[in-house]
Amino acid sequence: MSKEKRADELVDWLGLAIAKGDYPVGQVLPTEPELMALAEVGRSTVREAIRVLGSLGVVETAPRRGTVVTDRGRWNLLNRDVLRWVMASRGHAADLMSAINEARLVFEPSAAALVADRADRMQLIAIETAFARMEVAAQNGDAEAAIAADRAFHLAILSATGNPILEAFDAAIDGVLGILFSVAANHMENFRANLANHQAILDAIRARDADAARAAMTATITFTTTRMKEAGIVA
Repeated sequence: MSKEKRADELVDWLGLAIAKGDYPVGQVLPTEPELMALAEVGRSTVREAIRVLGSLGVVETAPRRGTVVTDRGRWNLLNRDVLRWVMASRGHAADLMSAINEARLVFEPSAAALVADRADRMQLIAIETAFARMEVAAQNGDAEAAIAADRAFHLAILSATGNPILEAFDAAIDGVLGILFSVAANHMENFRANLANHQAILDAIRARDADAARAAMTATITFTTTRMKEAGIVA
């Protein structure tokens, strides 16, 4: 196994342990020699893993103290791995899902309105294609395909904004939506019921109706949030 692979595995193991509370906020992680023994890896692998966790805001190295777990408010929650670790921790997953839905309500309705004003023909085709895939997935009861198509639909809208800041967040937002939809799409009845809201978004974009696009996207996200609350997934 390569050194990079061993470091990735150590990052994942430590990240999950920290998110689950095995190493709570403020606690010092085991020393380098202790981690080397626990994970059966070399010093350079341990140092690389700590460097990665530090870059994600999960830990910080303090002089004379060692490597300390930071407050969750400093964690990079737009990172796929950090999101996955937090979702695996029972005490924080529901709060994270609520935060994701709140964040979506901040930027996605506005993004849909921008796209209604700006989308060109090729961008519209990308949105239409993603929606068609959603319909097929709903008909076939294919949760995996539903997740992929739903993500593609929302990411196509973000891409079509022509806003370089929103486009720069594509990869991070993809990770957020992937986790959100992996929960929501497992309830295929809700996925099918929400298709009408997605259709309304597409229709509004086609009609160049920014207000209708904003309202339809708000309805789409609100529908998901309501159903997740009913299922006890979010508070």
